[in-house]
Amino acid sequence: MSKKNPEVIIVGAGPAGSATAIRLAQNNVNVVLIDRGMPIGSKNISGGVLWGNDLAEIIPDWQEEAPFERIITNKKVGFLSEEDATIMDLHFHGWNNKPYAGVSVLRAGFDEWLSEKAAEAGATVLDGITIDSLIIENGNVVGVKQGDEELRANVVILAEGVNARLMLENKLFRDPSKKQYLRKEIMGGYKEVYHLEQSLLEERFRLDGNEGMAGEFIIGNIPGDVLAGGFFYTNKNTLSIGTIVHLDSLNTGDKAYEAIEYFKSHPYIRKMIKGAELIEYGSKLIPEMGIKGFPNFYGDGWMVVGDAAGFVFSNGLLVQGMNYAIKSGILAADTYIEAKRSSNYSSSQLKQYEKKLKNSYILKDFKNFSKVKLVTKNKRLFKTYPDALNGGMKAFFTETGAEKQHLIKVILKSFKKSGVGLFSLIKDGLRFRHL
Repeated sequence: MSKKNPEVIIVGAGPAGSATAIRLAQNNVNVVLIDRGMPIGSKNISGGVLWGNDLAEIIPDWQEEAPFERIITNKKVGFLSEEDATIMDLHFHGWNNKPYAGVSVLRAGFDEWLSEKAAEAGATVLDGITIDSLIIENGNVVGVKQGDEELRANVVILAEGVNARLMLENKLFRDPSKKQYLRKEIMGGYKEVYHLEQSLLEERFRLDGNEGMAGEFIIGNIPGDVLAGGFFYTNKNTLSIGTIVHLDSLNTGDKAYEAIEYFKSHPYIRKMIKGAELIEYGSKLIPEMGIKGFPNFYGDGWMVVGDAAGFVFSNGLLVQGMNYAIKSGILAADTYIEAKRSSNYSSSQLKQYEKKLKNSYILKDFKNFSKVKLVTKNKRLFKTYPDALNGGMKAFFTETGAEKQHLIKVILKSFKKSGVGLFSLIKDGLRFRHL
């Protein structure tokens, strides 16, 4: 590590860390960005849909050079039961116009590119370095250590992802006795990447040019009590497919990674990967903290951004994290720039970071959806409603020669047959307002 002390050290070069570094370097702050991957992004097989509004704040022309895969114009949301599926198919042609609403990315390449943009902006980028510990003096974070080497700075910004080891080891939480990784506060993400010839992929998903498709599903064909959702998104010549499992729904003997096998076995999903070659697979943890489970966002000499702060949003229909990561990094950088004017890097000044978060869409989203777990943790949503909904839709559209009935009556009859009483249905319907 460099012997020259920077003003700011950032640990972790995912979207949050690199966005922070770019904003700081653009404002002539001497910043060092450190990541354990060599090259940066090499340890990351995750990806997803990037919504680029926040990225445009620091790289206005990112759509011209970022290594994205496809422009998302088609979105599917659905319920899968044992063999059937009810899918809502959304197509927004305007999303194909610049500025693109969302694009699919593979994080390995995207993270490397974003760190390179940080270096171009003037940040010092160090890869292949794992920080062993923080340097804390008189309660203030003043730097980082690797082995016998130290690097000091006015502020350390933690962007180390959901496995926030440095935060855990130094008890940088609202309640120092609290364990961040309680199963109720974390989900398990499992992803596989399949190669498909570009022409076959575009034909199978009915895509023109750079158009792309993404989807999220409630998985209703998993036995036992396991609650999981599934997703997919198209890349240039690969398909990313995976599951997100509520780890607190696992019982003894349950294996979270098996959810993806049930997801892939469903007839609707199975057709997507027919003839495709599995080329990558992996897993990651996903924070599910909610407004009451967040750690401290700042302290004397430090701030936390991205996944390490718990900034992943999910309401069952949407799962987003990269936009929150980038925006939180920008806000942390702006907080430092203001603190520099008074040379005050204590918590009394860095508390402005939390104020900025509250004024942004980040904490507003989490506040507005603070009760979403009443839906996403509802066992009936996964274990009863997919069968009931698909059964009702199938009955309505199947011609049997019998007298036809109104759709609502058919659906209610199917729900009743599944064991859902009217009061439970009304209660759950009211809960859906939290989505």
